[in-house]
Amino acid sequence: MPRTPKFDLRLDSPGLLDRQWLEPDERVIDWIPQWRLPVFDGVPKPPWTGEQVLRRTARVALLTLLWIVGSVVLLIVLAVIGEGLSGASSGGPDGKKTKGPDVVLRGRGRESMMGRMATPALRCRGLWVFTNRRIAFIEVRARTCGKFLSGSGEPNEYTEPVPIRTLIEVRDAQYEYEGEVDRLRRTRILRRYKPAGVYRRISFTDGSGIDLRRYRK
Repeated sequence: MPRTPKFDLRLDSPGLLDRQWLEPDERVIDWIPQWRLPVFDGVPKPPWTGEQVLRRTARVALLTLLWIVGSVVLLIVLAVIGEGLSGASSGGPDGKKTKGPDVVLRGRGRESMMGRMATPALRCRGLWVFTNRRIAFIEVRARTCGKFLSGSGEPNEYTEPVPIRTLIEVRDAQYEYEGEVDRLRRTRILRRYKPAGVYRRISFTDGSGIDLRRYRK
């Protein structure tokens, strides 16, 4: 029996949303894959759980071993460093490449609405989805491709539903879509403010909320 292919967050997500998650007549405005925690602005990062610490320790040990015996990990690390130095992340309003995170969670402390949603479960891989009815974060509970291996080839075909879990879901009655905003970033060395990109701003009733980098018009 063939093994179920790894889920590609970039290629397979549109099909998953259509097949398993969207409600009748619900329309996706934008979606963003997540491989690691988003950026927190005014909201404390969620603590690590014991299981997450063990998994991360095992992962670090495995990567260290691969570093010693091969050159593949070295190439990936160089790619990560190169990306961090160049800030190559497309999505600016004029097509230029700009730095800036994909998702920013905004709030005023842990007791804000967004702060209460920032749980350790957000350290998983999944999708941020913004529709005409809700904003949500969906965990993909299947084997997934890494970030640098994602996006090439063709979408996979699945004969069975992909295991998913909706970790965050806020209906449109509980938030206001404020439109598109230009976020700024602060440089690491000179500490100057520069454009970070265009974001869709969703604000909850207490002023906290989510900024999603705009990828689709």
